[in-house]
Formats: sequence, C-alpha cells, structure tokens
Amino acid sequence: MNNEAREIERKALSLSVIEREQLANNLFQSVHNQELSDNDREWLSLAEERWNSYRADSSKGIEKKAFFSQIRDSLGWK
Repeated sequence: MNNEAREIERKALSLSVIEREQLANNLFQSVHNQELSDNDREWLSLAEERWNSYRADSSKGIEKKAFFSQIRDSLGWK
C-alpha cells in the first residue's frame, strides 16, 4: 500500500462505526461489481456444475475433514 492509501486508511479508521461500515460496503461493492474475467467465469461455471451435481446426488460428496485432508496431502502439508 502506498503512502496515500495509508493516509486514507488512517482517516477512514477515525470515522464512526456507522461511517466505516458504509464506506466498507461502498468499497466492497466497487470491487465486486466489476465484470468477471474469462477465467472467473470458467471457475464459476465449474463450481455451479459441481454444486448441482452434489445437490442431485449428495452421496457422492465427501466429509469436510476428508476433503481438507486430501488437499493437505496433495500439497505435501503435514
């Protein structure tokens, strides 16, 4: 973050809770109202496909603990 951004952050943190919440919401919306990239659209499509497949037959899903264990193993994490 550059000096100007740090100064804006410092000033924003001095606002009231309600003002900070409104500012945070406005900033969040400004970031998330952007058009999706081709890559993001592909990931979203894949996620929707997998979610719909799971909803159609949840017996094919795996438990959260097993899922994260598989991820850690595949990344070589202990």
